[in-house]
Amino acid sequence: MIRIIALSVCVALAYGQVPEPCATPPIWEGRAAAYDHGIGQENRFRISYDSVNKRRRMLDEIDAFTPGRAFYEYLEIAEERRIYIIDQQTRHCTIREDQEFRLYEIPANATFEGAYTIGTGMEGFEVHEWSERVAGGRLTWIGGFAAHNCAPISEVIFKTNITNAITNHFYDITEGISDPNIWIVPTVCRTP
Repeated sequence: MIRIIALSVCVALAYGQVPEPCATPPIWEGRAAAYDHGIGQENRFRISYDSVNKRRRMLDEIDAFTPGRAFYEYLEIAEERRIYIIDQQTRHCTIREDQEFRLYEIPANATFEGAYTIGTGMEGFEVHEWSERVAGGRLTWIGGFAAHNCAPISEVIFKTNITNAITNHFYDITEGISDPNIWIVPTVCRTP
């Protein structure tokens, strides 16, 4: 009987240690790398994110190792349901109708997958990994968030499977936006 009680206490303690989904910083900026598994292409960009007003700005980082490639600024404003795509060299603007704004946060129905440490010793920090699945158990998203402040670290968005997925890694994140003018749609995008 004592063994059953002890086992029950251990199970209860282990279950009680599963973290609850944390709240990611609502407004931040940093850098990111996105890899599209379907076409085998990686892009690096500066990112500014505002979940309160549902806005996102991504600015391709110009890379001397990809001659001839065009680099863009993407300004997504959910309220307008638009993404403004501006060529950084020609300043030509293309406007695309936006789909639903995707938040960089842990979904309410996410499942805790585990924790791991990035780095070593005093330099390391703990990451909590979460997943989201659709009916039937197919994985649609998995993301890692810093345990101490819930900043996004990485995510994989599965369209159908890993060969048709996008992996995002986030780094150099700071809370807040250093230049609030980035949310102003450029004039080149406002002229008919």
